[in-house]
Amino acid sequence: MDLLLIGPPGAGKGTQAARLRQALGIPHLSTGDLLRRHVAEGTRLGTSAAAHMRRGDLVPDELVTEMALDQIRERSCAAGVVLDGFPRTLTQAEALDTAMAGDGRRLAAVLHLTAPDETLLRRLTGRRTCGGCGNSYHLDTRKPRTPGQCDSCGHRLVQRGDDTTETARARLAVHTRQTQPLLARYRRAGVLHEIDGCGDVGDITRRLLAVLAPRATGSSTL
Repeated sequence: MDLLLIGPPGAGKGTQAARLRQALGIPHLSTGDLLRRHVAEGTRLGTSAAAHMRRGDLVPDELVTEMALDQIRERSCAAGVVLDGFPRTLTQAEALDTAMAGDGRRLAAVLHLTAPDETLLRRLTGRRTCGGCGNSYHLDTRKPRTPGQCDSCGHRLVQRGDDTTETARARLAVHTRQTQPLLARYRRAGVLHEIDGCGDVGDITRRLLAVLAPRATGSSTL
């Protein structure tokens, strides 16, 4: 069963993708992780992508698409995959549909995690990172024992530049602008499902699995 997980920054896509992977027994394909792996391993695609990144350019659609499609065709993804971060554009979506159709596959569901901007901003701006060991905290959900100080090494906690309110608002606006055409495409195709991304992590997972239940017999629950 092939799935696409879409959601704005702060919606919890990575957390839910990992839980879907466990519940359904299919891999989680994050294009961010895939891109970093190709660059680190110095593959043909990774070398090309790194050249664009050094110039401060976006990695072209065709490179991202080729990386993702190559991975989807791996034996580990034969039973299905949870896509996260791909496709991001209509061009990528069309390439994905064409490639999957050629292999006798199609997206079973597109799961759109939603939450009010106020909730997303609180999640994004509340994140803190240890400047020493890199441990992550959150002012609402994972507070350090001593405010502003890492529990593990005692270093000062800092807020990443992309987690400030101004930057977070800009990221949310870009996401909305980029994903509206994708959502409209999948809505027309009848595979889009809007999922409330607020509340307990386990409750959100159960909402996702409830949508997938008619398509995935025998999956476990979390």
